[in-house]
Amino acid sequence: MIKNTKKLKFPKGFLFGSATSAHQIEGHLNNDWARWEKIPGKISDGTTSELGADSWNKWREDIKLLKNTSQNAYRFSIEWSRIEPKEGFFDEGAIDHYDQIIDELIKNDITPMVTLFHFTCPLWLDDIGGVANRKFAKYFARFSGRMAKEFGDKVELWSVINEPSVYVNAGYIIGHWYPGKRNIIGGVKAFFHLVSAHKQAYSSMKKANPRVKVGIAMNMTAFEPVKKTWCNRALTRVAKWLVNEYSINLVRKNLDFLGINHYMSHKIQCKKPIMFDEGGAKSEYGWSVHPEGLYQVIMEARHWNLPVYITENGTADSSDRLRQTFIPDFLEKCSDAIADGADLRGYFYWSLIDNFEWASGYSMKFGLHTIDRKPRKSAEIYKKIIEQATGE
Repeated sequence: MIKNTKKLKFPKGFLFGSATSAHQIEGHLNNDWARWEKIPGKISDGTTSELGADSWNKWREDIKLLKNTSQNAYRFSIEWSRIEPKEGFFDEGAIDHYDQIIDELIKNDITPMVTLFHFTCPLWLDDIGGVANRKFAKYFARFSGRMAKEFGDKVELWSVINEPSVYVNAGYIIGHWYPGKRNIIGGVKAFFHLVSAHKQAYSSMKKANPRVKVGIAMNMTAFEPVKKTWCNRALTRVAKWLVNEYSINLVRKNLDFLGINHYMSHKIQCKKPIMFDEGGAKSEYGWSVHPEGLYQVIMEARHWNLPVYITENGTADSSDRLRQTFIPDFLEKCSDAIADGADLRGYFYWSLIDNFEWASGYSMKFGLHTIDRKPRKSAEIYKKIIEQATGE
């Protein structure tokens, strides 16, 4: 048994997994982010994703990590720039590579969930504006449909686009991520191109293979008023609508499930500071650790009447001390949400291994395993929770 943790209850068939993205772990890539990283000062620790965790070559080792920790699911991304390195040319060798990964996962009773846009574009698309190009949705739908045709008989779950609002905010508003813009109008255009891309991808994927279940991975933040005054409650309602609800409402008719990425909880008040983090433990990113926030966003997601998966939830913690309580505490809230009526069907911890954390380089350690694939104590804790929940 796990010390200080009650035995958690999950329904039969619940998915316990980890999440990664191709750009952050594969290495040896040639896409828009890889090109941008080479500009001095763009990555805080001066590194690039050139090697990553070398998962392009070590993917079998990654699957062993999943198996050794009793995980039965894996969310990963297919790198568009590998599949379509030139406009209209689909690389059969790259397709076969991902096909081998999917086959090995299935062989090991690990359910794959595939992401198709995790913040990167091929260079040929970047050269004509990337997401900002009005034809982006058309190109992405073509790519998505081809992937559903190739892998739809083996892969049922597709979290097609990852965090469109985060991509736009970090890349077009704040500007510390690729493409490094600070242009609100450009950001709004890029956002709606991503919305259109999801809708068109949904149609093209369903046409290619009606079996596939198409979802999206949305970043959802928990908001609570400091005191339940009229002003605080009204401002909290606006924050929830703007950050969490608006994006989902735009694509609701094109979703078979909702993926939730959850990392933050904020307090709201009608005075400065208007928004601030909870007190208590914090990750190395400075994000508050607030398990109740995950429960809150899961329960609020019932509004859309969709099956829900936690497609990302994790903490940056090089010492691994915080993570050892983080995992059981957050999974306990998942169990509570299910008991209270939520249609929650899976949980994917971010991340399976330490990786290239975008503008932070390798300085932030989210992994259950180190980048050279050594298990941390938290990996053993996650394994024990899974085994208790599944009766293994």
